[in-house]
Amino acid sequence: MAVLFRPTRVARAALYPRLPNLANADWRFKSPADDDYQCIAWAACRVDRHMWPHSDYTWFPGLPLVSIPEEAPVDFFIQGFATLGYEPCESRDFQFGYQKVAIYANDIGVTHMARQHFLGRGWVSKLGTAEDILHRRLEDVEGSMSPLALQYGRMAQILKRSWWSACLSPCLFRCFRHALKFLLCRVAWRALEIKWKIVR
Repeated sequence: MAVLFRPTRVARAALYPRLPNLANADWRFKSPADDDYQCIAWAACRVDRHMWPHSDYTWFPGLPLVSIPEEAPVDFFIQGFATLGYEPCESRDFQFGYQKVAIYANDIGVTHMARQHFLGRGWVSKLGTAEDILHRRLEDVEGSMSPLALQYGRMAQILKRSWWSACLSPCLFRCFRHALKFLLCRVAWRALEIKWKIVR
């Protein structure tokens, strides 16, 4: 599929059943649907792979893997993101000079990750293979803790690293490159939205 542009109303209708809190939240789309990456890769500043601590996916070299993908513990993600300079912290608030990511989990394991906007304007989530969105609060994408609900559960852990740590890795360059790509995609998406309205 790679990049898929779909009308905003269609995209919103598709997201609400799995993410019911979005219906009453302040959020907006950042990029079109793209199956080249998912939320964990996005949190790690990658848009070219799917990341998970399982043999079917890319993971941080030398770290343990799980045999059942759905049962990946939070600790595995803390260990993985520690290799990028992240460490656990208590506050979800924006702190100048730091980049933060949030880990979500349900009753059996990790389900999702979000990355804080670089300037503290909220959190950016890649929703599976669907769109990237900017949402104000971590609660906006929370849902049932039951694995049967196919929702993200609750925020389980915040990690942070200094901007200096990001500068010492390729992450900062990739973040700026992604931001430019997202900007271009949004321009194309808006043009298509205008075309769809005219045709309709």
